[in-house]
Amino acid sequence: MTRATEERDLRTGTTVWQAAPRPRLNVSPLTSAVSTDVVVVGAGISGALIAERLAAAGFRVVVVDRRGALRGSTTASTSLIQFEIDTPLLHLREKIGAKNAARAWSRSAAAVEDLLQRARSLRIRCDLASRATLYLAGDVLGARDLQREVELRRNIGLPSRYLDRASLQKRIGIDRRGAILSIANAEADPIRLAAGFMRRAIRLGARLFAPVDVIQVRSRPRGIEVETREGVTLRCRFLVYATGYELAEDLPARGHAIHSTFAIATGPQPENLWPTRDLIWEASDPYLYLRTTPDGRVIVGGEDEEFEDDEKRDALIPAKSRRLQLKLAKLMPSLDTSAEFCWAACFGSSETGLPTIGEVPGMARCYAALGYGGNGITFSMLAAQLIQRSICGACDPDTDLFAFR
Repeated sequence: MTRATEERDLRTGTTVWQAAPRPRLNVSPLTSAVSTDVVVVGAGISGALIAERLAAAGFRVVVVDRRGALRGSTTASTSLIQFEIDTPLLHLREKIGAKNAARAWSRSAAAVEDLLQRARSLRIRCDLASRATLYLAGDVLGARDLQREVELRRNIGLPSRYLDRASLQKRIGIDRRGAILSIANAEADPIRLAAGFMRRAIRLGARLFAPVDVIQVRSRPRGIEVETREGVTLRCRFLVYATGYELAEDLPARGHAIHSTFAIATGPQPENLWPTRDLIWEASDPYLYLRTTPDGRVIVGGEDEEFEDDEKRDALIPAKSRRLQLKLAKLMPSLDTSAEFCWAACFGSSETGLPTIGEVPGMARCYAALGYGGNGITFSMLAAQLIQRSICGACDPDTDLFAFR
């Protein structure tokens, strides 16, 4: 059985993270056959987290990428690192049951905590900062629904509380019917965050080869053979697809879809920012989301729609950028909404808002993760946890929540 990944233009435009010098990584060309324990396909944030975790567990790891390290979706991430899943707990209970919904939300919170602790213990310099999150009332959840959502979250131990209109106005100057205030979230520079974990993996013995294009994967009784367009074969015991939104061909992807999202970043204006620097998003469909940067910019994203093709998505960037500016001006009139950076990118979605992570059906010892939504980095960490434990032969109590169906 074979698996070759799709190839698409994952992002267009210049992101705010590209204004800084690109982190240097020890990358080599693939010139001869390699045998290893694990091959990770994809050198973005998911591949970096997975490689670091497996290398730390004592496995020989090889990471390959068709573009090069940190040149795909990770560059376009707005990097709001939140435990809140796109599907509210109130709605997820209706889709997968109250117990499973509670497990999913709790596991997401645990993934954020693990990511922050690991990044800080490794002293990764990536502008990582703890942030509270404000979830504003909208057309998906109104003020009354938000109060019910808070109660459900608090019942499972998640740090959230409801703010009425007056409290919200006092905290941040926004006039909405209400909001949920959550703590234990964060923001970071996604490129430098991924680079930090990849450097750690390399120090532990992992090897990074690029550009390498995987064209065929064969599962054999004694292991896995990976054929590359460069004509070099990789042999491994385990393979992990960490290819983000370029899915493997024939990969079971029922209920998953690719969408386009758009983002802008303003010029530096620290004097105009809200003092708490909270992450902000809406209980709306599609929702607006925003955060600040250390130099005082505001990053705004949203205006999502179904992905058709790269050209149609890219042609929308000017109009979508203007709409984001107008929405930001309406939400926070004191800000200068002029955009210095504009970009568009692909992201994944699922019917439940949860990712699919685990062993690929019919492909022994081959793993994959897909369906990432607004929780991209959080779910990348979750993938690293689940896949590492499975490869180590350990039982994870939440494997069933995210397994391929």
